[in-house]
Amino acid sequence: MVTIRFQRIQNPAYRPPGILRFLIKCRTSTHRRVRFLQYTENEMVRTNRAKAKLLAGEIAVGGSVNFYAPIVVEMYGVLGFDWAWIDCEHGSSNDSESENMIRAAELHDITPVVRVPNAEPSTLLRFLDRGAQGLIVPHINNREEAEAVARASHYYPMGDRSSSTGGRTNRLGSGLPPAEYYEAANRETLVVCMVETPEAVANVRDIASVDGVDAILVGSSDLTQAMGMPAQADVDAAISQVIEGTLAEGKIIGVAGAGMTVDNVGRFREFAERGVRLMSVNIQDFVRQSAGRFLEEFRV
Repeated sequence: MVTIRFQRIQNPAYRPPGILRFLIKCRTSTHRRVRFLQYTENEMVRTNRAKAKLLAGEIAVGGSVNFYAPIVVEMYGVLGFDWAWIDCEHGSSNDSESENMIRAAELHDITPVVRVPNAEPSTLLRFLDRGAQGLIVPHINNREEAEAVARASHYYPMGDRSSSTGGRTNRLGSGLPPAEYYEAANRETLVVCMVETPEAVANVRDIASVDGVDAILVGSSDLTQAMGMPAQADVDAAISQVIEGTLAEGKIIGVAGAGMTVDNVGRFREFAERGVRLMSVNIQDFVRQSAGRFLEEFRV
């Protein structure tokens, strides 16, 4: 016979106070065993380790994957990346497939961040409820759009995200009471707005100043197209404007693309020196560099 009892124990060492104690009694004809599993209430909602690093002024490096491959996410975790970029805008995965890749990230305690296909509140909700600890939201051009993203990504009092206290982000209903869960989920969710047009560049300080928007990410490829494929110096000037504007508002800045590849580490260092903290590389870069070098050396 197996008996499971849930008991809340007050403990002033934690805030919010309390420990959930799981008492499991296992009885068989030959033995009786008692086992205690304890979780602090602060652990009921997973800590967003990438967000914690970023808020501490450190660099958080992510590895991206734009197809359904939980094993790739696991590999990023094994290698020591801070977060996994699950790309559902240009990638092929849907929300259910992303859920399995989110589980793979959780297995190795790296932060699962999803680039969603659009900024619709229903889209953001589906990925958040499946366990995404961060959202990268493309094509945000002004303050109003950023405010809508912030509202949809947070519970009351920060926003109006639809409640799901019985979902996997709250231990399938066995986690925190609603008010405590809402507070913890708001704290641990990372919201990143992408700047990808001249309009967004001009409005970057308005976008970055929105409460609930944690970071701005420059999408250099779309920005280049939206600017009419100008000289690289003009694109670099626009990127600099976004970096400076975001930092002026006290928010986290990231850059995607812009020559940042696994065989151009100097470009990463250059941006890091300018205050860029959110960085990533993609699986194609790793395969292309490693496979290309192998074939080149082997076929000599």
